[in-house]
Amino acid sequence: MKQISQRPTQHGYILLELIIALSIFSIGVLGLARTLNSSMEVANILNKDQRVRIGMRSFLEEIRRKPLNEMRASITDTATGVTYSSTAEPVSLTMTNGNTMTDLYNLKIVATYSAGNEQREESVDVYVYKPATK
Repeated sequence: MKQISQRPTQHGYILLELIIALSIFSIGVLGLARTLNSSMEVANILNKDQRVRIGMRSFLEEIRRKPLNEMRASITDTATGVTYSSTAEPVSLTMTNGNTMTDLYNLKIVATYSAGNEQREESVDVYVYKPATK
């Protein structure tokens, strides 16, 4: 009579190990995809911030060359969705000899835009000397 060896069947265990391995792999891939998505969102926001700063610089150079009565302006860049506004307020500056300097203005540029889900506002202030023309 032949003796039958009793080996435990491992067919079910291999399938269970395969399911566990695939689950761990899918969790890892999902984490990497989320990280990549977050980093792309941050990169897009930083890119937009840089474009806003360049636009502010251009708007500032354009506005400061205009006459005083045209320094208050507002434009919207439809390509980026940014609104640039400017105001000019007179500044009184007293020098060390007691004289007051006139024709000095504080030019303020404000850029309003949305980045991600939040509304942002960047501003820059520059003193501009605009002598009165006769």
